[in-house]
Amino acid sequence: MLNAGTFALNITPDRPLYLQGYGNRTHPSTGNLDPLEARVIVFDDGTTQAAIISVDLIGLDATSVTRIRKAAALASPVPEENVMVVCSHTHSGPAVQTLGDSPVDKAYIHWLEQALGSAVGEASNSMVPVTLAVGEGSVKFNVNRRLRRSDGSVGGPNPFGAVDHRVRVLRLDPASVPSDAGGLGNTNLPKVDPVAILFSFACHPTVLMGSNYRYSSDYPGSARRFIETAYGGKGFIATFLPGCFGNIRPHLVTPDGAFRSGTDHELTVLGRILGTEVVQVAEGLIGDPVDDIAMGSRKISLPYSHVPSETELMAVPPDDKRRRWWADNLLDEIKRNGHLRDHDTGEVTVLRIGRHWIATTPGETLIEIGWSIESGLAELGIAKPADGDMTLALGYSNGNSGYLCTSSAIQEGGYEPAKAYFYYLHPGPFAPEIEQILTSTVLDLAKGLTN
Repeated sequence: MLNAGTFALNITPDRPLYLQGYGNRTHPSTGNLDPLEARVIVFDDGTTQAAIISVDLIGLDATSVTRIRKAAALASPVPEENVMVVCSHTHSGPAVQTLGDSPVDKAYIHWLEQALGSAVGEASNSMVPVTLAVGEGSVKFNVNRRLRRSDGSVGGPNPFGAVDHRVRVLRLDPASVPSDAGGLGNTNLPKVDPVAILFSFACHPTVLMGSNYRYSSDYPGSARRFIETAYGGKGFIATFLPGCFGNIRPHLVTPDGAFRSGTDHELTVLGRILGTEVVQVAEGLIGDPVDDIAMGSRKISLPYSHVPSETELMAVPPDDKRRRWWADNLLDEIKRNGHLRDHDTGEVTVLRIGRHWIATTPGETLIEIGWSIESGLAELGIAKPADGDMTLALGYSNGNSGYLCTSSAIQEGGYEPAKAYFYYLHPGPFAPEIEQILTSTVLDLAKGLTN
């Protein structure tokens, strides 16, 4: 029998900090639009313990994830390696990772790491037996952002590009109360409010763009608050799980078709649209017992396709401030180590909850890679979608290595594969084999977690 415990935590800074996610911001935050929060769920099947921490941040360095895990293990029975840290990727949260030159507040990060670890302890103290049900809906306010133009450039709303409109829902119900048949006609409705709802959607939380200077959890927080208000039970939490949305964002455009920032009202509306769909899907689900969980993780090497020489770095012109910042940091790395890295190190994690799967990737993963993970598990027979098995492929988890692109996107070029690496202080863009490394690692881990 599976047990689960939950905890909610407000992580909004108590002072103005620089926001992270756009390179054009020139001063710290000016206030709060809505709270930044964390949601924690701890699972325990009597043998294995695992935790999911979902937090309203753009991403975290792997070193922060390590410290959060250590704090969680000290505060709870969950071992370090079984703590999954996922970030919503809001672009209206404080600077907390290596991403551009936004000043990072070390005191806030230290508090955050300890608070998230303690939150896992709090969740583990509220365990109750649960059942699990899964379902799927759809909303359509997201769009592919990699339009190939006639001049060969890539960027802009692409209504014909890859996009995932699915809303994935996992509902945890208390197992102590039967949830078989309800009393409304011939429908089968649960007789009890849930302990928690996990929901996943593939869309950048960039309703608010760089002109916004207020803390905000963007559309995931708006949806979460709607769901939690709908249920309103003591201890109930709604938890956002970020899909692989490296190339997908909100479809908010100007009359001439360019992306634009949304208004505060539009942020609320998009949250209501998503939250309504989550509640509607959740209300039609009936829970099944979960016998066991299993979790595995693996460090992976993410190779670069090119590492610049010291001469190349010295040649970056001083008036190109962003690239000069990048080059100076890499020159410092050469002084310290005598050379530049030829790869980044990331982590892939797989969590099996009964017959359902959550697979994480360590960065801004393109949706096509998420689909490859899903189809790979189905082709191996590890997950059986026709029988109701669900696979969630997540990005922005356990560290943020930057954009993780398909080989075709790398060949095509554009911001994600060919430009964004400057901001993450990578020596060069990732190599085309990234796609195969991520997918094969997930499948190999999953094979070891089957019953």
